[in-house]
Amino acid sequence: MLLAPSTQRDDLVVAPISRPTTVTPTTPSPVQRTATPSTREERAEFDALLAAVVPCRTEDPELWFAERTADVERAKALCRECPLAVGCLAGAIERNEPWGVWGGEVFVDGQVVAMKRGRGRPRKVRPEDAQVA
Repeated sequence: MLLAPSTQRDDLVVAPISRPTTVTPTTPSPVQRTATPSTREERAEFDALLAAVVPCRTEDPELWFAERTADVERAKALCRECPLAVGCLAGAIERNEPWGVWGGEVFVDGQVVAMKRGRGRPRKVRPEDAQVA
């Protein structure tokens, strides 16, 4: 037991200085690393329950990072029904997601935008197609 030298007085009770103990990590054996069948079954059951509720688990993942505006709007519509949308959006904002649909919102260059524009130039409106007010 070590005592601090400057605090050794007869009228003072001194607590011993403790040193942190180092714990050496043990490498689990291959048998310990594999999941038991009940754990695998529980994971499979959880994944099945999650897939039934969360649309991004069952739909094509590319839909949430699509270039076409129609696909992006479809992903946003699917997210509106998801019970995890609020947490998903909060996590995307916290992580500064650069792009994609997260929590029903579209991210472009790390910013939430109302609607994603398609690539390229917008179509020109021909005079005969324009609505006369």
